[in-house]
Amino acid sequence: MNFKIAKKEFLDALTLSSKAISSTTPLPALSGIKITVTENSLILVSSDSNISIKTCINNNDNNTLIINEPDEIVIDSKYILEIVRKIDSDFISIETIDGNLIRIYGGNSEFKITGIPASDYPMISFDVRDNNPFKLETTLFNQIIDETAFACSDKETRPVLTGVNLKAADRKLYANATDSYRLASKTVDIDTDLNFNITVPSKYLASIYHSIENEKEVTIAIDRQKISFIFGNTIIDTRLLDDEFPDTSKLIPQSYNQKLKISSREMINAIDRTLFIKADGKNTIKMHIDENKLELTSSNQSGISSFEEIKVIGYEGNPLDISCSGKYLQDAIKAIGSDEVTINFSGELKPFVVKKEDDNSLIQLISPVRTYR
Repeated sequence: MNFKIAKKEFLDALTLSSKAISSTTPLPALSGIKITVTENSLILVSSDSNISIKTCINNNDNNTLIINEPDEIVIDSKYILEIVRKIDSDFISIETIDGNLIRIYGGNSEFKITGIPASDYPMISFDVRDNNPFKLETTLFNQIIDETAFACSDKETRPVLTGVNLKAADRKLYANATDSYRLASKTVDIDTDLNFNITVPSKYLASIYHSIENEKEVTIAIDRQKISFIFGNTIIDTRLLDDEFPDTSKLIPQSYNQKLKISSREMINAIDRTLFIKADGKNTIKMHIDENKLELTSSNQSGISSFEEIKVIGYEGNPLDISCSGKYLQDAIKAIGSDEVTINFSGELKPFVVKKEDDNSLIQLISPVRTYR
Protein backbone atom coordinates (compact mmCIF):
# COMPACT_ATOMS: atom_id res chain seq x y z
CA MET A 1 0.00 0.00 0.00
CA ASN A 2 1.34 3.39 -0.92
CA PHE A 3 -0.56 6.67 -1.23
CA LYS A 4 -0.27 10.40 -0.61
CA ILE A 5 -3.20 12.50 0.53
CA ALA A 6 -4.07 16.05 1.58
CA LYS A 7 -3.95 16.21 5.38
CA LYS A 8 -7.21 18.11 5.84
CA GLU A 9 -9.25 15.74 3.70
CA PHE A 10 -7.73 12.69 5.36
CA LEU A 11 -8.17 14.09 8.86
CA ASP A 12 -11.83 14.92 8.17
CA ALA A 13 -12.47 11.35 6.99
CA LEU A 14 -10.67 9.84 9.98
CA THR A 15 -12.57 12.07 12.41
CA LEU A 16 -15.86 10.97 10.88
CA SER A 17 -14.81 7.30 10.97
CA SER A 18 -13.79 7.53 14.62
CA LYS A 19 -17.41 8.15 15.61
CA ALA A 20 -18.07 4.43 15.14
CA ILE A 21 -15.14 3.24 17.28
CA SER A 22 -15.78 1.84 20.74
CA SER A 23 -13.07 1.75 23.39
CA THR A 24 -14.57 -1.41 24.90
CA THR A 25 -14.82 -3.65 21.85
CA PRO A 26 -13.81 -7.29 22.52
CA LEU A 27 -12.60 -7.66 18.93
CA PRO A 28 -9.18 -5.99 18.46
CA ALA A 29 -9.75 -5.28 14.76
CA LEU A 30 -12.80 -3.13 15.59
CA SER A 31 -10.59 -0.72 17.54
CA GLY A 32 -9.12 0.24 14.20
CA ILE A 33 -10.20 1.82 10.92
CA LYS A 34 -10.03 -0.38 7.85
CA ILE A 35 -8.31 1.51 5.04
CA THR A 36 -8.79 0.15 1.55
CA VAL A 37 -6.79 1.70 -1.27
CA THR A 38 -8.09 0.97 -4.75
CA GLU A 39 -6.82 2.26 -8.08
CA ASN A 40 -9.09 5.31 -7.85
CA SER A 41 -10.16 5.81 -4.26
CA LEU A 42 -9.52 5.51 -0.55
CA ILE A 43 -12.25 3.78 1.46
CA LEU A 44 -12.45 4.00 5.25
CA VAL A 45 -14.65 1.60 7.23
CA SER A 46 -15.24 1.64 10.98
CA SER A 47 -17.74 -0.11 13.24
CA ASP A 48 -18.56 -1.12 16.80
CA SER A 49 -21.16 -3.65 15.56
CA ASN A 50 -24.00 -1.23 16.38
CA ILE A 51 -23.01 1.73 14.23
CA SER A 52 -20.94 1.38 11.06
CA ILE A 53 -19.47 4.11 8.86
CA LYS A 54 -18.15 3.88 5.33
CA THR A 55 -16.66 6.98 3.73
CA CYS A 56 -14.83 7.32 0.45
CA ILE A 57 -12.24 9.79 -0.88
CA ASN A 58 -11.99 9.68 -4.65
CA ASN A 59 -8.97 10.40 -6.80
CA ASN A 60 -9.73 13.69 -8.55
CA ASP A 61 -8.17 16.42 -10.63
CA ASN A 62 -7.16 18.39 -7.52
CA ASN A 63 -4.42 15.88 -6.71
CA THR A 64 -5.64 15.64 -3.11
CA LEU A 65 -5.14 11.87 -3.41
CA ILE A 66 -2.29 10.18 -5.27
CA ILE A 67 -2.35 6.38 -5.32
CA ASN A 68 0.84 4.50 -6.04
CA GLU A 69 -0.01 1.00 -4.81
CA PRO A 70 -3.46 -0.40 -3.87
CA ASP A 71 -3.91 -2.62 -0.80
CA GLU A 72 -5.80 -2.63 2.49
CA ILE A 73 -4.99 -2.72 6.20
CA VAL A 74 -6.48 -1.87 9.60
CA ILE A 75 -4.84 0.85 11.71
CA ASP A 76 -5.65 1.59 15.36
CA SER A 77 -7.99 4.59 15.21
CA LYS A 78 -6.64 6.59 18.16
CA TYR A 79 -3.06 6.37 16.89
CA ILE A 80 -3.73 7.13 13.21
CA LEU A 81 -5.94 10.06 14.21
CA GLU A 82 -3.31 11.54 16.54
CA ILE A 83 -0.48 10.97 14.08
CA VAL A 84 -2.28 12.67 11.20
CA ARG A 85 -3.42 15.51 13.45
CA LYS A 86 0.13 16.22 14.68
CA ILE A 87 2.04 15.99 11.41
CA ASP A 88 2.84 19.56 10.31
CA SER A 89 2.40 19.19 6.58
CA ASP A 90 -0.28 19.84 3.97
CA PHE A 91 0.21 16.33 2.58
CA ILE A 92 0.73 12.99 4.30
CA SER A 93 2.20 9.83 2.79
CA ILE A 94 1.39 6.31 4.00
CA GLU A 95 3.03 3.08 2.91
CA THR A 96 3.53 -0.46 4.12
CA ILE A 97 7.24 -1.26 4.38
CA ASP A 98 7.34 -4.74 5.89
CA GLY A 99 4.26 -6.92 6.17
CA ASN A 100 1.94 -5.03 8.50
CA LEU A 101 4.44 -2.31 9.44
CA ILE A 102 3.18 1.06 8.25
CA ARG A 103 5.21 4.21 7.67
CA ILE A 104 3.37 7.53 7.96
CA TYR A 105 5.28 10.68 7.14
CA GLY A 106 4.99 14.31 6.13
CA GLY A 107 7.09 17.44 6.54
CA ASN A 108 9.89 16.66 9.00
CA SER A 109 7.95 13.95 10.84
CA GLU A 110 7.84 10.20 10.43
CA PHE A 111 5.91 7.58 12.39
CA LYS A 112 5.81 3.81 12.22
CA ILE A 113 2.96 1.68 13.48
CA THR A 114 2.02 -1.97 13.20
CA GLY A 115 -1.32 -2.52 11.52
CA ILE A 116 -3.78 -5.41 11.63
CA PRO A 117 -4.36 -7.56 8.52
CA ALA A 118 -7.54 -6.56 6.71
CA SER A 119 -8.52 -10.25 6.66
CA ASP A 120 -9.04 -10.01 10.46
CA TYR A 121 -11.68 -7.31 10.03
CA PRO A 122 -15.29 -8.61 10.05
CA MET A 123 -17.37 -8.38 6.91
CA ILE A 124 -19.71 -5.40 7.13
CA SER A 125 -22.48 -4.91 4.60
CA PHE A 126 -23.55 -1.43 3.60
CA ASP A 127 -26.19 -2.65 1.16
CA VAL A 128 -29.34 -0.54 1.19
CA ARG A 129 -32.19 -2.96 0.69
CA ASP A 130 -35.06 -0.55 1.20
CA ASN A 131 -37.06 0.12 -1.96
CA ASN A 132 -38.25 3.54 -0.86
CA PRO A 133 -35.40 5.69 0.45
CA PHE A 134 -36.46 9.24 1.20
CA LYS A 135 -34.66 12.54 1.63
CA LEU A 136 -34.78 15.14 4.37
CA GLU A 137 -33.13 18.52 4.56
CA THR A 138 -30.40 18.25 7.16
CA THR A 139 -31.62 21.38 8.93
CA LEU A 140 -35.01 19.71 9.41
CA PHE A 141 -33.51 16.38 10.49
CA ASN A 142 -31.23 18.07 13.01
CA GLN A 143 -34.14 20.16 14.27
CA ILE A 144 -36.09 16.96 14.95
CA ILE A 145 -33.16 15.55 16.94
CA ASP A 146 -32.65 18.84 18.83
CA GLU A 147 -36.27 18.95 19.88
CA THR A 148 -36.76 15.32 20.93
CA ALA A 149 -33.61 13.28 21.68
CA PHE A 150 -32.85 15.00 25.01
CA ALA A 151 -36.02 13.39 26.45
CA CYS A 152 -34.74 9.83 25.90
CA SER A 153 -33.93 7.71 28.91
CA ASP A 154 -30.29 7.30 29.89
CA LYS A 155 -31.03 4.02 31.71
CA GLU A 156 -30.94 0.58 30.11
CA THR A 157 -33.78 -0.83 32.23
CA ARG A 158 -36.10 -0.27 29.26
CA PRO A 159 -33.77 -0.16 26.25
CA VAL A 160 -36.46 1.00 23.82
CA LEU A 161 -36.78 4.28 25.77
CA THR A 162 -33.11 5.11 25.06
CA GLY A 163 -34.09 5.80 21.45
CA VAL A 164 -36.17 8.19 19.38
CA ASN A 165 -39.21 6.59 17.81
CA LEU A 166 -39.70 7.58 14.17
CA LYS A 167 -43.06 6.77 12.63
CA ALA A 168 -44.25 7.67 9.13
CA ALA A 169 -47.86 7.62 7.92
CA ASP A 170 -50.12 9.79 5.77
CA ARG A 171 -47.20 11.90 4.51
CA LYS A 172 -46.19 12.86 8.03
CA LEU A 173 -43.17 11.94 10.12
CA TYR A 174 -43.71 11.62 13.86
CA ALA A 175 -40.75 11.68 16.25
CA ASN A 176 -41.25 10.79 19.90
CA ALA A 177 -38.88 10.41 22.84
CA THR A 178 -39.69 9.66 26.45
CA ASP A 179 -38.07 8.47 29.67
CA SER A 180 -41.50 7.76 31.25
CA TYR A 181 -41.47 11.09 33.12
CA ARG A 182 -41.45 13.45 30.14
CA LEU A 183 -42.29 13.28 26.44
CA ALA A 184 -41.01 15.24 23.45
CA SER A 185 -43.24 14.86 20.41
CA LYS A 186 -42.51 16.38 16.98
CA THR A 187 -44.58 16.16 13.78
CA VAL A 188 -43.36 17.25 10.32
CA ASP A 189 -44.84 17.02 6.84
CA ILE A 190 -42.94 14.93 4.27
CA ASP A 191 -43.33 14.71 0.49
CA THR A 192 -43.24 10.90 0.32
CA ASP A 193 -46.04 8.54 1.32
CA LEU A 194 -44.15 6.24 3.69
CA ASN A 195 -45.18 3.70 6.28
CA PHE A 196 -42.76 2.62 9.00
CA ASN A 197 -42.37 2.55 12.75
CA ILE A 198 -38.82 2.27 14.09
CA THR A 199 -36.78 3.33 17.12
CA VAL A 200 -33.20 4.57 16.70
CA PRO A 201 -30.77 4.74 19.67
CA SER A 202 -30.33 8.40 20.58
CA LYS A 203 -26.56 8.12 21.08
CA TYR A 204 -26.16 7.13 17.43
CA LEU A 205 -28.45 9.92 16.27
CA ALA A 206 -26.05 12.32 18.00
CA SER A 207 -23.25 10.99 15.76
CA ILE A 208 -25.43 11.45 12.67
CA TYR A 209 -26.35 14.96 13.80
CA HIS A 210 -22.74 16.15 13.88
CA SER A 211 -21.74 14.25 10.74
CA ILE A 212 -24.31 15.81 8.41
CA GLU A 213 -24.42 19.39 9.67
CA ASN A 214 -22.46 20.66 6.64
CA GLU A 215 -24.67 18.79 4.14
CA LYS A 216 -27.82 20.15 2.50
CA GLU A 217 -29.79 16.91 2.67
CA VAL A 218 -29.54 13.33 3.82
CA THR A 219 -31.02 10.22 2.23
CA ILE A 220 -32.57 7.77 4.69
CA ALA A 221 -33.20 4.11 3.97
CA ILE A 222 -34.77 1.66 6.40
CA ASP A 223 -34.18 -2.06 6.61
CA ARG A 224 -35.67 -4.57 9.01
CA GLN A 225 -32.80 -4.27 11.46
CA LYS A 226 -31.03 -1.04 10.57
CA ILE A 227 -31.39 2.49 9.28
CA SER A 228 -28.96 3.98 6.75
CA PHE A 229 -28.03 7.64 6.40
CA ILE A 230 -26.44 8.46 3.04
CA PHE A 231 -24.77 11.78 2.25
CA GLY A 232 -21.90 12.78 -0.02
CA ASN A 233 -19.55 9.78 -0.24
CA THR A 234 -20.57 8.44 3.16
CA ILE A 235 -22.97 5.81 4.50
CA ILE A 236 -23.72 5.50 8.21
CA ASP A 237 -25.66 2.44 9.34
CA THR A 238 -27.08 2.11 12.83
CA ARG A 239 -28.97 -0.75 14.39
CA LEU A 240 -32.58 -0.35 15.47
CA LEU A 241 -34.00 -1.09 18.91
CA ASP A 242 -36.12 -4.25 18.89
CA ASP A 243 -38.82 -3.64 21.49
CA GLU A 244 -42.14 -1.98 20.70
CA PHE A 245 -42.21 1.72 21.52
CA PRO A 246 -45.15 2.71 23.76
CA ASP A 247 -48.12 4.54 22.28
CA THR A 248 -47.30 7.99 23.64
CA SER A 249 -50.30 9.66 21.99
CA LYS A 250 -52.43 8.38 24.89
CA LEU A 251 -50.34 10.42 27.33
CA ILE A 252 -51.29 13.82 25.89
CA PRO A 253 -54.34 15.34 27.64
CA GLN A 254 -57.34 16.13 25.49
CA SER A 255 -58.59 19.01 27.64
CA TYR A 256 -57.12 21.53 30.05
CA ASN A 257 -58.27 23.45 33.11
CA GLN A 258 -55.58 26.13 33.22
CA LYS A 259 -53.52 27.88 30.58
CA LEU A 260 -50.38 29.90 31.31
CA LYS A 261 -48.48 32.13 28.89
CA ILE A 262 -45.06 33.24 30.02
CA SER A 263 -41.71 34.62 28.82
CA SER A 264 -39.34 31.78 27.91
CA ARG A 265 -36.23 33.73 28.87
CA GLU A 266 -37.55 34.76 32.28
CA MET A 267 -38.68 31.23 33.09
CA ILE A 268 -35.42 29.61 31.92
CA ASN A 269 -33.33 32.07 33.92
CA ALA A 270 -35.46 31.69 37.05
CA ILE A 271 -35.16 27.89 36.93
CA ASP A 272 -31.45 28.13 36.21
CA ARG A 273 -30.91 30.00 39.46
CA THR A 274 -32.45 27.10 41.39
CA LEU A 275 -30.80 24.11 39.70
CA PHE A 276 -28.08 23.78 42.33
CA ILE A 277 -30.71 23.23 45.04
CA LYS A 278 -31.27 19.49 45.04
CA ALA A 279 -33.07 17.05 47.31
CA ASP A 280 -32.20 13.37 46.81
CA GLY A 281 -30.17 14.39 43.76
CA LYS A 282 -33.11 16.09 42.02
CA ASN A 283 -34.07 19.71 41.53
CA THR A 284 -37.79 19.98 42.23
CA ILE A 285 -39.55 23.31 41.82
CA LYS A 286 -42.92 24.26 43.26
CA MET A 287 -45.08 26.67 41.27
CA HIS A 288 -48.01 28.71 42.51
CA ILE A 289 -49.78 30.35 39.56
CA ASP A 290 -52.59 32.87 39.41
CA GLU A 291 -53.71 35.53 36.94
CA ASN A 292 -51.03 38.01 38.04
CA LYS A 293 -47.88 36.06 38.79
CA LEU A 294 -46.02 32.80 39.00
CA GLU A 295 -44.21 32.09 42.27
CA LEU A 296 -41.43 29.56 41.96
CA THR A 297 -39.83 28.04 45.04
CA SER A 298 -37.21 25.39 45.65
CA SER A 299 -35.65 23.94 48.82
CA ASN A 300 -33.75 21.00 50.25
CA GLN A 301 -33.05 19.25 53.57
CA SER A 302 -29.93 21.36 54.15
CA GLY A 303 -32.05 24.45 54.68
CA ILE A 304 -31.26 26.09 51.34
CA SER A 305 -34.28 27.66 49.64
CA SER A 306 -35.07 30.06 46.84
CA PHE A 307 -38.00 32.20 45.77
CA GLU A 308 -38.69 33.72 42.35
CA GLU A 309 -41.63 35.80 41.22
CA ILE A 310 -42.39 36.07 37.52
CA LYS A 311 -45.08 38.22 35.95
CA VAL A 312 -47.34 36.18 33.67
CA ILE A 313 -48.26 37.31 30.17
CA GLY A 314 -51.62 35.58 30.45
CA TYR A 315 -53.40 33.05 32.64
CA GLU A 316 -56.79 31.34 32.35
CA GLY A 317 -58.35 29.19 35.07
CA ASN A 318 -58.30 28.89 38.84
CA PRO A 319 -55.07 29.38 40.83
CA LEU A 320 -52.83 26.30 40.68
CA ASP A 321 -50.12 24.74 42.81
CA ILE A 322 -47.98 22.19 40.98
CA SER A 323 -44.45 20.76 41.32
CA CYS A 324 -42.09 19.27 38.74
CA SER A 325 -38.46 18.73 37.83
CA GLY A 326 -36.90 22.12 37.17
CA LYS A 327 -34.44 20.59 34.71
CA TYR A 328 -37.22 18.92 32.72
CA LEU A 329 -39.22 22.14 32.48
CA GLN A 330 -36.13 24.13 31.47
CA ASP A 331 -35.25 21.54 28.77
CA ALA A 332 -38.79 21.66 27.43
CA ILE A 333 -38.91 25.45 27.16
CA LYS A 334 -35.49 25.55 25.47
CA ALA A 335 -36.63 22.95 22.93
CA ILE A 336 -39.68 25.04 21.99
CA GLY A 337 -37.29 27.82 20.99
CA SER A 338 -39.76 30.72 21.04
CA ASP A 339 -39.84 33.99 23.00
CA GLU A 340 -43.02 32.93 24.77
CA VAL A 341 -44.43 29.52 25.68
CA THR A 342 -47.87 28.30 26.60
CA ILE A 343 -48.22 25.74 29.40
CA ASN A 344 -51.51 23.86 29.59
CA PHE A 345 -52.50 22.17 32.87
CA SER A 346 -55.14 19.56 33.68
CA GLY A 347 -54.66 19.50 37.45
CA GLU A 348 -51.89 19.52 40.02
CA LEU A 349 -51.13 15.78 39.69
CA LYS A 350 -51.68 15.35 35.97
CA PRO A 351 -49.08 15.74 33.16
CA PHE A 352 -48.92 19.21 31.63
CA VAL A 353 -48.01 20.35 28.12
CA VAL A 354 -45.47 22.98 27.09
CA LYS A 355 -45.84 24.32 23.55
CA LYS A 356 -45.79 27.36 21.33
CA GLU A 357 -49.08 29.21 21.05
CA ASP A 358 -51.27 27.79 18.24
CA ASP A 359 -48.58 25.31 17.18
CA ASN A 360 -49.08 21.60 17.83
CA SER A 361 -46.14 20.42 15.70
CA LEU A 362 -43.95 20.28 18.82
CA ILE A 363 -45.29 19.24 22.20
CA GLN A 364 -43.31 18.80 25.41
CA LEU A 365 -45.14 16.89 28.12
CA ILE A 366 -43.94 16.70 31.74
CA SER A 367 -45.23 14.61 34.64
CA PRO A 368 -45.65 16.54 37.89
CA VAL A 369 -44.02 15.52 41.16
CA ARG A 370 -45.97 15.01 44.38
CA THR A 371 -44.59 17.27 47.10
CA TYR A 372 -45.65 17.97 50.65
CA ARG A 373 -46.01 21.44 52.05
